[in-house]
Amino acid sequence: WNLSTSNPCAGWYGVTCCAKETVCHVEELQLSANNLVGSIPSSVSDLSMLEALDLSLNTLTGSIPSTIGDLSMLRALDLSLNTLTGSIPSTIGDLSVLMLLDFRWNALTGSIPSTIGDLSMLQYLILYSNTLTGPIPSTIGDLSMLQGLYLYLNALTGSIPSTIGKLGKLRFLYSDLNALTGSIPSTMGDLSMLVLLDLHSNALTGSIPSSIGNRNTLKFLYLYSNALSGAIPSTIGDLSKLQYVDLSVNAITGSIPSTIGDLNMLRGLYLFSNALTGSIPSTIGNLSMLQYLELYSNALTGSIPSTMGNLSMLAFLELDSNALTGPVLSTIGNLGELTHLVLAFNFLTGPIPSTISGCAQLEYFDVSSNYLSRSTSGALPNAL
Repeated sequence: WNLSTSNPCAGWYGVTCCAKETVCHVEELQLSANNLVGSIPSSVSDLSMLEALDLSLNTLTGSIPSTIGDLSMLRALDLSLNTLTGSIPSTIGDLSVLMLLDFRWNALTGSIPSTIGDLSMLQYLILYSNTLTGPIPSTIGDLSMLQGLYLYLNALTGSIPSTIGKLGKLRFLYSDLNALTGSIPSTMGDLSMLVLLDLHSNALTGSIPSSIGNRNTLKFLYLYSNALSGAIPSTIGDLSKLQYVDLSVNAITGSIPSTIGDLNMLRGLYLFSNALTGSIPSTIGNLSMLQYLELYSNALTGSIPSTMGNLSMLAFLELDSNALTGPVLSTIGNLGELTHLVLAFNFLTGPIPSTISGCAQLEYFDVSSNYLSRSTSGALPNAL
């Protein structure tokens, strides 16, 4: 457009133009949540200077036109929350300056194109809640600027490529609720800025790599509902910033490492429904921030360590369905925040300690199927 008289984009909803000398180009289309229907026209590529395209939260249908790859100036592409179908065009790899790619909550099918690795400036790749199939391409490791990778709620198969360890800036990795197989690559330990790793509800096998302990930036580790085996690596204790770890519903064996007590920021420890053996380490009493401790449905033996009475922030303590022996924790009364105490289906003996009265917040209490004496020398909390 000629700008000799006025800006023709003035007053156009969702359209941003920029004047360069005497020519006006459309730079942004921000049309989110506008009840748009129909398909994305292939002629969108005519907007050759477009830097941002946001068509999210509409009712767009059809496939993503391959001509979208002609938008060489595009930095942000958001087509999320529509009903788009078809596959991601391989031409997406031509968007060499793209920083944000968001296709979540559509009905996209097919595989993630290997050309995705050509997006050398990409910081966020958001593809969750589609029906994508096939493997995660190994070229994903070429996205050296990537900070967030969101692939969950698809039907991805195959193994996690070892090249993922090359993503030195990656902070958030969500690839849960897929059908991934194989083992967790040891190169995960190379992700020096990783804050969250979520691989739950896949079909992953093998052991948890000891290299996982290399990443002391990690705060959230979710590996539950897989088929992982082997022991919990002792290096888990090196994750000094870890707040939540969930390894439940796997086939993990061996004992709980004593190094678990080094996780002084830990708030939730979920190891239930595995095949853990041995005793609960006394170092668990060092976890002063712990609120949720769920170790039920394992084969743990020995007594409940008295140091557990140090866990003053604990709200949920579930140790049922193990082979624990000895008395109920005598220091149980120190757990003033406890709301759920489940010790059923063990081999505990003796009376319920009088100190139980100190658990003033207790709402659920189950010590059935043990060998406890019928009497208790103290009053049960009023909340019961």
